[in-house]
Amino acid sequence: MIKAKKRNLKAIIAIIIVIALILSGIYAYITFSPKKEKPHKAVTTPKIYTTELLTKTYDQLKAEGLLNFLNITDNRISPTENQGLVLEIKRIRHRGLLDLMFKPGTAWKKKPMFYFISEMDGLKYVSKDIESAGGAKAETLFNTWDAIFQESKIMKDVPEEQETSDVILTIMEREKAGLFGFKTKDVEKEKIHLVYDYRTGRWTGDDYFDDSDGYGHYVGDNFEIWFDLYQIDYDMDGIPYWVEVNILHTNPKVDDSKLDPDNDGVPTAWEWRWGYDPLVWDDHKNLDPDIDGIENIEEYKMAKWFADPFRP
Repeated sequence: MIKAKKRNLKAIIAIIIVIALILSGIYAYITFSPKKEKPHKAVTTPKIYTTELLTKTYDQLKAEGLLNFLNITDNRISPTENQGLVLEIKRIRHRGLLDLMFKPGTAWKKKPMFYFISEMDGLKYVSKDIESAGGAKAETLFNTWDAIFQESKIMKDVPEEQETSDVILTIMEREKAGLFGFKTKDVEKEKIHLVYDYRTGRWTGDDYFDDSDGYGHYVGDNFEIWFDLYQIDYDMDGIPYWVEVNILHTNPKVDDSKLDPDNDGVPTAWEWRWGYDPLVWDDHKNLDPDIDGIENIEEYKMAKWFADPFRP
């Protein structure tokens, strides 16, 4: 009887020892075995191409979150030059000639008379008003269907580090009035409102990059206007200081209008204006985005004829 009890006790002790060994083994495995780390999800940063930055105003870059992709080393606007804005009227064409030529008679021979009024931050300039050095005043109006090669430039000084300027361009036409047409009146025919951004050199409003009638080209009901807006620039290449320093990383004191660092046959200034990265080679000899049969290299050569690579 006593021997049986001893055997049972030994069996119980053996079972307890086995259980203890198993539990200690499990504990050791949990404690000392290498822990598997959970795989981290790969975080991919979207790639932003320089071309996505070149055609927008500062406010557009900010609104679209694109400023986060820039290493802005200098946020100043015009540290190397007195700040100013130039409105260049390249061509004004009256759109009524074709209609008159298809009508009987010779009304098309009577050329229209018109002029423009520019307002830059409230400063008004009237193109018809001429004042001589002696103070004598006179009027000079455009008297033609097409004022090509009669360019005008209006410049305005602006306070240093001003971010934007409001520009209004109005076309006025002088028409006959009264019962017998002996009187005249000046009638507003077109009005264009623009907001120019001094950081990026772009403008928005009634004309903007990639609109339907082309950048710097406005087609109204009565008149068609080619123009340009640009700021006073130290190196005179037309590319604003802020863009050169923070986007293109070119030298704001070196004229880039003739430089071609990517050797694609088109200089930096032209590529910047039309939204191409001047540091990345483009096949301008074959590129023809507006499919008008004129490749970009030819569009560049025809710039003085108001050629636009994106509009035929």
